[in-house]
Amino acid sequence: MNQTPKHNPDRDRGPDNDNNERAVAPALTGGALTSLKALETALSGVDMSSVAGRSGLPMLQFKREGSGTWLFGQKKNVVEDNSLWGVNPLTFRWGYVCFSNDNKALERLVPVNQPKPEVTELPDRGFPWQEQMTVNMKCVSGADAGLEVVFKTATDGGIKAIAGLIDAVRDRFNGGEHGGKVVPIVRLEKDSYQNPQYGRIWVPVLPIIDWMSLDGPVPAPAPASPPPTEQPRRRRVG
Repeated sequence: MNQTPKHNPDRDRGPDNDNNERAVAPALTGGALTSLKALETALSGVDMSSVAGRSGLPMLQFKREGSGTWLFGQKKNVVEDNSLWGVNPLTFRWGYVCFSNDNKALERLVPVNQPKPEVTELPDRGFPWQEQMTVNMKCVSGADAGLEVVFKTATDGGIKAIAGLIDAVRDRFNGGEHGGKVVPIVRLEKDSYQNPQYGRIWVPVLPIIDWMSLDGPVPAPAPASPPPTEQPRRRRVG
């Protein structure tokens, strides 16, 4: 995690997939309270001290080149400014990725409630294995509302951003009074720092704006019907 990847991990690996359903996670079995308790137990056992499969979803990526840009899908669509995204806490994964000469990725990822794969036990592909973290996200506002993506990152900044989300969800459980709202709603932002060798380095930032349940945002109330207007009385002509 402390070495800058030799190959750019921010590349598209999935097809475009416009999903108009608004729920952040698929339907859960065993009841909402049981599922939330299982999630709380899983996250409580995650050791983030060492943090630095393929989903079939379009990939969300942060391009560090230039001025730093959030993109998604094979067409490299630019994310709409100020759009909000729900982070599915059931999909945090960690592990390693290896890139070949033709930039094909081989991943070894497991849910974060399982031990991270041992890098020394991974097959030798002729290229170094790099730490990677992923999470599924769904746009909940703006022009891309309903679009589900997977954010994959093998950079220090991206891994720290996802690790920060895991800590935030775990803290929310520890606080107790979450009311079932354990899905962070984030805005895709960026920051930068000056590197003495490479100049300005852009990094992804995922500030939490709000929280919602796994079922998705609460529907907005229907607008009230305007009161009927009284028709003016006609004056009689004497």
